[in-house]
Amino acid sequence: MTATLPPAERADAPSSAARDRRAALPRAVLRLHRKALVVGAVLVGLFTLLLLGSLLWRSAYSPAEVAACGTGSGCPGLNAYETAHTVYWSLLNQSQNVLLLVPLVIAAYAAGPLTARERELGTHHLLWTQSAASPVRWLRSTLALGSVAVAVGAVFLVMVFRTAVAPMEGVWGFGGWEPGGYVGSGPVLVAYCLLGLAFGVCAGTLIGRALPAIFAGVAGTGLLLVAGTFGRSWLWPVSTVVTPFSEGRGAWPSPGTDWPKGAEVRGQWLVTGDGVRIDPASCTAPTGGIKECGVRAGVESWLVEFHPLWHRLPLQLVETGLVLLLAVLAVGAAFLVLRRRTP
Repeated sequence: MTATLPPAERADAPSSAARDRRAALPRAVLRLHRKALVVGAVLVGLFTLLLLGSLLWRSAYSPAEVAACGTGSGCPGLNAYETAHTVYWSLLNQSQNVLLLVPLVIAAYAAGPLTARERELGTHHLLWTQSAASPVRWLRSTLALGSVAVAVGAVFLVMVFRTAVAPMEGVWGFGGWEPGGYVGSGPVLVAYCLLGLAFGVCAGTLIGRALPAIFAGVAGTGLLLVAGTFGRSWLWPVSTVVTPFSEGRGAWPSPGTDWPKGAEVRGQWLVTGDGVRIDPASCTAPTGGIKECGVRAGVESWLVEFHPLWHRLPLQLVETGLVLLLAVLAVGAAFLVLRRRTP
């Protein structure tokens, strides 16, 4: 006697199997790259422990006790406070450089172990067969899970850095407009990390060999980081200040007096009555210096273009949008190449 399934059950069986295959695909990607996720989580935890730990150590000494040291009334914990402050200052200074390296590390991993290594070793066909997934679906799942992990980690790093830098914001170059401090203080870090992932995947898909792909992904991400450093001041309209120039005032305008302290200066010029801008750097000592140079050229005023500190958020938002657009284009190129190379 042969048992037969009802039509409804026979129709549900293929769809259930398809759902199981779709659910198995993310699990396969996680198993394949779980070591990288663990290492990344450990490094983020170490960064957090060092930075916030040094901040708590420095905060253990009350402002009143530290102020008493400067008045000559004695301070038993002065040496301990100086040690804590030095450690905190050093770690905070180095953290700005570390944050700039994070997108490069992500690009290197995405280009090599995440994409190009399987192609170079010839194991990508086995992975696609075992996971019952097409190459496009495999790449889509890899990118989706990688993007979530990268975005969550980058947001956490931004929160940690903003918390740690708050007591020193704008002091000795911390935070503010320093490249590492600027990137680590807002959504720009998240965007550059996703860009590193996208460029790495694109390089790995295009090249298919680990070392050349790593070089291409890191170089592309690094070039855009450098371009962002030098070009971001042009992404938002600047504020300007005009101060008079005369023989009695040949000195350069100064921050905190002529424009807000902590602002990012995009440029300073001597301006003649005809509106011609003269670079003050061209008025060197052999020509008589800035004062005589300005008098000869008929200079009437100083012009300073700058970004006050409140411009940092709109600049970051514009830069974030542009970087994410580049990341989307890189991912689109990777999918286009993959579709053309695989049946």
